[in-house]
Amino acid sequence: MRSVFLFLLLLNVLYALWQLQDDKAVQALYDVADTSLEQLDVVAESSSSMLERKDPELSSAQVKTSLCVNLGVFQSRAKAEQLRQRLLAWSVESEVIDRDVSGTLDYWLVYPVGGDESAALSRLGLLQAEGIDSFLITRGDLAGNISLGVFGRENNAMARQAQLQAMGYQVEIEMLEKITSEYLVQVDASARRLVDQPMLARLRESFPELQHQFDPCQTVAN
Repeated sequence: MRSVFLFLLLLNVLYALWQLQDDKAVQALYDVADTSLEQLDVVAESSSSMLERKDPELSSAQVKTSLCVNLGVFQSRAKAEQLRQRLLAWSVESEVIDRDVSGTLDYWLVYPVGGDESAALSRLGLLQAEGIDSFLITRGDLAGNISLGVFGRENNAMARQAQLQAMGYQVEIEMLEKITSEYLVQVDASARRLVDQPMLARLRESFPELQHQFDPCQTVAN
């Protein structure tokens, strides 16, 4: 902010020089301009010095950002463990990590029920007496309502909804996003150099779909 103020002050001084014709006034304004320029130089040197002092800190922070090698991706932990054991036989330490990924959508038929739990249980008994598969939802945002089935395809859910509506049940369809887990084998930054192209080629003989990528190291999940 100080450098900006001084710069604006210098502009005003120069503008005044352009307008004034009196030699003494001009000389006085030149002196002010020289002083302002000197102050700007001091500010610039101070800013440069601060940046130089910060550079080592930035470099240190960059060094601390470690990159690991992630090998995978596997749909089961058992498969990832097989790869980890293979690496261990070659004296390469690694860990299995998992992460959640969004999968496909499921379609949930829900029968809204007004009232308390006793009313919901009463309605549930009537549905089951008519041979309609149903159960009471006890958790989540839909707790207290009745589930009439979960379908993997929307057209199947809509067909069942039409059947139930023809029987007098105003059923709604709720979409559920399925979350699945996938597993990777993470080789720490200290052992990353050991995972070279010859080793990857040998691993792909047993794990044909093996992929590798360099990512920031993650905390191993328990």
